[in-house]
Amino acid sequence: MVLQGEAAGAATGGTLYLTNIHRLYDTSKREKRKEAETYDWTGPAVSRATALDTGKELRKRITEHDRVMVLNDEAHHLWDPGSAWNEAISYLHQEISRKTGGGLCAQLDFSATPKDNHGNIFQHVICDSPLGEAVDGGIVKIPIIGRGEGLSETPSKDASERFEQHLMMGYQRWLKSKEEWEKSGKKPLLFVMTEGTEAADQITRRLDKDSLFAELNGRTINLHTNLKGKIKWIGGKKKGYPIFVESEKEISDDDLSALRDLSRDLDSGKSPYQCIVSVLMLREGWDVRNVTTIVPLRPYTSKANILPEQTLGRGLRRMTSTAGVAELVTVVEHNAFISLYQQELSQEGLPIEVVDVDRVPKSTVTIFPDKENKDIKRLDIRLPSVSPGFTRTPKLDNLTIEDVRKEFSKYIPLPLGSKRPEEIRYEGRHLLTNEIVEKMSIRLPLLESGIGAISYYREELEHITGLRGTHKVLAPLLETFITEILFEERVTLFDSRLLSRLADGDVREHIRAAFVPLILARTTIKEERKPRGEGISITEWKPFQVSHSENHPAISAAHTLFNLVPCNREFEVAMSHFLDHAPDVRAFCKNAGPQALRIDYLSQKRSLALYTPDFIARLNRKEYTLIETKGREDRDVPLKARAAVAWCEAASQDGVKWSYLYIPQAVFEDISDNKLRTLLRMCTPSLRQLLNETISPQLSLPFGEPEPEGTTQISAFLSMDSLTKLPSRYQKAVEQAVTLYHFLKNKDDVSFAPVFTPLLGPVDEAARGLIMRELKAEVPAGRSEQHAFFHPDLTDLPTGEANFHKRQAANLERTLVDQNGLMPIGLLR
Repeated sequence: MVLQGEAAGAATGGTLYLTNIHRLYDTSKREKRKEAETYDWTGPAVSRATALDTGKELRKRITEHDRVMVLNDEAHHLWDPGSAWNEAISYLHQEISRKTGGGLCAQLDFSATPKDNHGNIFQHVICDSPLGEAVDGGIVKIPIIGRGEGLSETPSKDASERFEQHLMMGYQRWLKSKEEWEKSGKKPLLFVMTEGTEAADQITRRLDKDSLFAELNGRTINLHTNLKGKIKWIGGKKKGYPIFVESEKEISDDDLSALRDLSRDLDSGKSPYQCIVSVLMLREGWDVRNVTTIVPLRPYTSKANILPEQTLGRGLRRMTSTAGVAELVTVVEHNAFISLYQQELSQEGLPIEVVDVDRVPKSTVTIFPDKENKDIKRLDIRLPSVSPGFTRTPKLDNLTIEDVRKEFSKYIPLPLGSKRPEEIRYEGRHLLTNEIVEKMSIRLPLLESGIGAISYYREELEHITGLRGTHKVLAPLLETFITEILFEERVTLFDSRLLSRLADGDVREHIRAAFVPLILARTTIKEERKPRGEGISITEWKPFQVSHSENHPAISAAHTLFNLVPCNREFEVAMSHFLDHAPDVRAFCKNAGPQALRIDYLSQKRSLALYTPDFIARLNRKEYTLIETKGREDRDVPLKARAAVAWCEAASQDGVKWSYLYIPQAVFEDISDNKLRTLLRMCTPSLRQLLNETISPQLSLPFGEPEPEGTTQISAFLSMDSLTKLPSRYQKAVEQAVTLYHFLKNKDDVSFAPVFTPLLGPVDEAARGLIMRELKAEVPAGRSEQHAFFHPDLTDLPTGEANFHKRQAANLERTLVDQNGLMPIGLLR
């Protein structure tokens, strides 16, 4: 097997090589610097002096194998059949065929952009995963095209002057993303892609020195292939960091290598750089994750070699791995490029959004203790340290085969089956013509005995349960279970019928079902929760990032020391408003982020798990409450509640009382008081019933919860016929608004503003749609006619009135022509 390209990782086999393609082909005409760039894990040693000899030896070693498979990363380089890369692969096939009669058995190509230089999809694509799927799945950032109205180039030979407007727009957008992320400790990066090395040099000097781009002064790095200068270490090589210093001197090989390492470390806190200017870093993979703003200054035409998705690739990698947190990358573009982006990326299943740069939405917000605007001491909550309620012991004692037999008695023994053939016939067919092009018989490597399977299943059980060193106990139990209990008849470990069954999925699942609960039950010890240490103040929580959207709003509140309260659904929004206005609540916070309070408990599957209550509230210096607004979503709810109550009992020391508040939705809707103590008393029966609930295979009906019939609530405002005629997203908005109304309707001194928030988006869309339907046909087609249409003569009107109509006309033009107007409700009015 031969791996080519940067994505080929370290080799793990005796005949696995990582090569550069020129090493396999004629390298006599290449620069010596490139000749030395060879990495071989299992072949001969590499040195600069013997680079050509090494390549010869490597080719010889690879072509001695009968059959070789080639895996090409960055395979968009292969579009030209006459390239050295393809000639090298052809050489391998011919040479192996000549020596051994074999050849290349397969060539697998991988690329994020499987297109030739003319933008045509490669004909040999077998499996395609479009960019749209990656965006929808949250694997990459959400790309936004930031449009600049009236954006133009200034006539100048200096690229930093010619593209000044583009650079300033990108800089301003980057400042916003910097503000959005910096509280969480992340460092957003600005990426500027130029049309040539001279332009890159000019732009780098401007961004690095001009006070107009103050935040980038001294923090901009130029990365391209023709750099001149050297690497200088600030603070020494061991503890410091490298910077590139431009000069007229050719860069050395060592400094070039250090520069490449520097480019890979741009995300780190050590790197001082916040902006990258580059030319040719576009075609190779780049692992920098923190790019949030891209300013492309290269031409995009159907004849160009650079694809829009390649530009996006510089910033698509996510900064965080937090599930559900949306991340954006903005490409600041000229109007002329937008249509090309839309055409190209629509083929990738990605209908990209185009918005004005100054209106790119925030996708995330940073949650942090707001020490500048809040009275931290007054709003502080101190969390006590409490020991875990469960521990795991690595010892597995007193487990017998009778225990296993009893646990398995709830299942039906499996059929043994018959011996399988040791060979299968393989046919290879042409992808397009369906002709048979290859036939072979493949011998299946069946186990010689079941002893190897016992070792495999013992290792799997150890992995699932987190144990080690159980061979002495589990191996004999597994042998007896497999030969005497698992199947309908007894067998030996050497029975051919058994050997053909041991790898089947039903066998694996039944072994896990019989052993995992027994192992977990015998290695998990329940402990008494006890206070320990001094605890921690929430003022010490580090900033963390959360999604901020219509469905997951981060709202402001006066009685929390954090800047915002992140909420996951309507109930949490309503609860946040209740806690913020409750006269007996001195402080509260959303229990979220990496330092949130998490309580260990033993799940219904007998595995250790962690439970995170929704809110923490302080009534006074001696009285605290853990609050759960979560509905009945899983069978572990009673177990979580018991763990929370036990935690509160352990935390209640030295006159400080902690209590656990479980709030059913129906109870919260019915409360007419606005005090947390009243809510505590109302919810006590529900919590008692939850704690006494018997865990059974069948879930009991939810108590104190509203029945799943929201129709009666909604019908008080809107007929069901009217509701069903609305688009699904509008129906959801109505349901959210009605739910919030019922949460808040009986509370004293509570604002109803949150009720209308879910409706704003749908009403905006409806207003915009009505304007488009009624007026779009009236707009002239030509640009000059459009200008006259939207800019009438207003000289006879008073100045104030004329300015008002000018603003309305400009907004109307943006709405009807650009389909991106502001405040459509007000415009419609």
